[in-house]
Formats: sequence, structure tokens, C-alpha cells
Amino acid sequence: MDLATEVARNVLVLTIYFIVVALVFNRAFQSLDKLVNFETDSAYLNKELSANKLQDILNVKFSFAEKYELDELHRLCMSIENKSKDVFVEIDWKQCFISDFDKRIRRAIRVIPGKNEAAAQSPSTILPGQTLKEEISDEKIGSPLFDPKKLQAAADKTDYFYLRLFLKISEANVGGRSCNLRCQFIAKNLSWQKALALALQPK
Repeated sequence: MDLATEVARNVLVLTIYFIVVALVFNRAFQSLDKLVNFETDSAYLNKELSANKLQDILNVKFSFAEKYELDELHRLCMSIENKSKDVFVEIDWKQCFISDFDKRIRRAIRVIPGKNEAAAQSPSTILPGQTLKEEISDEKIGSPLFDPKKLQAAADKTDYFYLRLFLKISEANVGGRSCNLRCQFIAKNLSWQKALALALQPK
């Protein structure tokens, strides 16, 4: 192979490489205007747990995917661990609500995992040492939780929505009490770094 042929081949390889890189960057940046992510406001949740004297009783977690299209979030995945040895915790689903970004509330509905069907809305009891895992939607099960345009506007402002859980706490030698536990979630636009990393992932 002569020098000219080798140079031409190297130039062709570099050209293809730069085209591929350009396409990946282009796909990543095009996705920025239609992808968002969500995160639990952990500081607010910890404050709520402390205010309701639940920090030593409950461990509350929510899980989200790395990214969502604007009409993709249909339900919240929640896990509540009862860390205590002698405290019983009950969730009254008929008094639980989820808000939109205008802070208007609607009923929170416990749904059957993997199905667009409501589960029984009877109270859930979390025994000491047990963990309850639930998927939560609103009354329009199977539909997006938020209007795409309003979600985009909220993500532009890093605005939040919330889930309000109505809990009944039964403690030995103390008696029962009830409280509202409010969990906030922040909507954000996907960063270009994250969009690029996701674009580079194999399908």
C-alpha cells in the first residue's frame, strides 16, 4: 500500500468518525427539549419526617428512571420501611392526594404493578420490620400524571409537585395518632451532559 492510499484511508476513517460523533451530539441536543427527570426533595422529606416524629420509625424512598419524555410519567414508585420494633403504621389511601404543578390536588390511587388497574384502596398496614412497596397514580390511571406543556414549563423553572400521605401511627404505651406526610418531587430539564451520556448508551 503506497503512502497516498494509506493517507486517503485514514482520512476516510477520521471523516466517518467525526460524522458519527456529530450525529451523537446532535441526537443528544435534540432530546434536551423533550426529556426531563425527577428527583425526590430529600431535604424536605427529612424535615417532614422530623416534624412528624417519624425519622426513627420510617424510611421513605421513591424511585425514578434516568429520563422521561414529557408524557411518560404515569405513576410513582414508593417504598416505605417500618424501622421500628413495636410501632404499627397504616396508610389511609382514601385520604392521600397528589398535586399538579399548580398545587391543585386530586386523589392518589394505589395501582396494581404492571397493570392499568386500581388496587383495593383499603388501608395498608406496615408491620414493624416490614417494607411496603406501592405504585401510585391519580384517578386517570394509565394516563400521564401531567400535561406535557405544563410539565415542560415546570421543568424550565425546576418546579415541584407533591404527594400527601395520610398516616395513622400506633405506638405501644402511647396510643394512636395521625399525621400528613408530604413528599415533594422536583422536575428538571435533562442536562446536556446526561443527554449525551444516554445517547452514547447502546440500545
